[in-house]
Amino acid sequence: MSTQSAPATATATATAAESTVLPPGLRRSMVLLTALMISVMAVIDMTIVSVALPYMAGNLSASPYEITWVVTMFTCGQALIIGVSGHLTRLLGRRRLALIVVTGFVLSSLACGLSQTLTQIVIFRFIQGLFSGPLIPLSQSMLIDAFPPQERSKALSIWVLGVLGGPALGPVIGGFLAQNLDWRWNFWVNLPIGLVALMLILSVMPRTAAQRVRTDLAGFVLLAVWVVCLQIMLDQGDDLDWLGSAEIWVLGILTLTFFIAFVLRGVLIGDRNIMRFRLFADVNFLACSVLVALFGVLFLGSFIITPELAINYLQWEVVTVGLIMGAAGGFGVVAALLASHIERLIGIRQVAVLAALCIAAGWFAYSRLSPATGPAELLVPLALNLFGLMLIYPLLAAQAFQNLRPEDRDEGAALFNFLKNLGFSLGTTFVGVMLYRGNQGNWSRYVGDLSWSHPGFMQWLEGPVLDEQLPLTMALVSDVLTRQVGILTILQLCEVLAVLAILTIPLAFLLKRRVS
Repeated sequence: MSTQSAPATATATATAAESTVLPPGLRRSMVLLTALMISVMAVIDMTIVSVALPYMAGNLSASPYEITWVVTMFTCGQALIIGVSGHLTRLLGRRRLALIVVTGFVLSSLACGLSQTLTQIVIFRFIQGLFSGPLIPLSQSMLIDAFPPQERSKALSIWVLGVLGGPALGPVIGGFLAQNLDWRWNFWVNLPIGLVALMLILSVMPRTAAQRVRTDLAGFVLLAVWVVCLQIMLDQGDDLDWLGSAEIWVLGILTLTFFIAFVLRGVLIGDRNIMRFRLFADVNFLACSVLVALFGVLFLGSFIITPELAINYLQWEVVTVGLIMGAAGGFGVVAALLASHIERLIGIRQVAVLAALCIAAGWFAYSRLSPATGPAELLVPLALNLFGLMLIYPLLAAQAFQNLRPEDRDEGAALFNFLKNLGFSLGTTFVGVMLYRGNQGNWSRYVGDLSWSHPGFMQWLEGPVLDEQLPLTMALVSDVLTRQVGILTILQLCEVLAVLAILTIPLAFLLKRRVS
């Protein structure tokens, strides 16, 4: 009797897993389009507003510091809800939740564009972030259910192009709209996209039954406090001078206290918690989630460092930098389309190692650049970085669900994307702090003791025949030194990121081998 129970259980699990798969055809393609549209709509709003902040500040009579809360409150709302979107899916059903959050996202986008004061837009951006939170986990779990295991990597490769490409396109679209129309169109552009998404959801999105589940309000409060405090601390740390600020100390203590309480309580009460921590007992799922978070740090580094280096220090045109990043993105597209084929040839672990080596080589090549760097030389490290990232990301997005039961997929998508967003937030802050502190340290080390009488300095002044007494000379010297120190700091940071990429390799061997 016992010898037959294991095969029977395995067969039942496999049957349950396959029951959600859609047959090849138009409907499955439309599900892929729907998932891509709602995920892009969510991620593009993370960055589309960033370049429009100066326009908004002038129109809303806000200071440069005050207007940054428009970005901070959106990320707070999104981070808060994304982790509990699995619970919301079980409570409401996938299709009903999708209709609610897309409708709420469209209406809050409309309200953001109509805002007349800073307070109004900050409140509506927080609400917009709340409604955007479930969109990415919903789209991922839709694809996991709709496609059979052997085709999931291909579908998720297309989905990943939107999830990771959206933040890169956001500033481009936002800058165009703010400059040629009005900053309010950065929000109103969501209206037609959202209406099309609603029609697609009603037409093709499969239903999942709502369940009678108990909402863990105490767990949600604990989660809300530490996530919001952490996000505010990460977003506002530079402006508040980090550990030199009493506000940062308070936020840090609250984050740590409520995080520990949330984790300990969640472990004790099990599945009654607002998050299902037992999914992390699956080493394969945990390794995929952690790797995605780490690769997210490396991914965002490219989009923060490249404009800083090329525009601010090398003084290239914005159009030139955009073309270089677009060309590098083409290598990422190729990698995403090849990912599933390469995995079948060499295996998931070997692909993860190959991706880490590509990213490490890219950052090392980046660290060898100089003030005389040309566009072609910058393209090489960027292409290596994006090729490596897009090679592994869609595979991890599919691999994470290999051992999960169908009823755990929505919760798994929520936790997977929660850790990914956490990694992105920490990565953005890490890169920003390293640049800021590195500039301070290098300026003190190399410029602090520099004087007009230094032999090398006097020789440099003789080259352009400059007089050290002229104000123009002082401005020129300050500009040159600032750019030299900034470039040096970026190159040093690239070496750190190359080492971080190498350190991800051991995690690759925790991934479960694919069983045919």
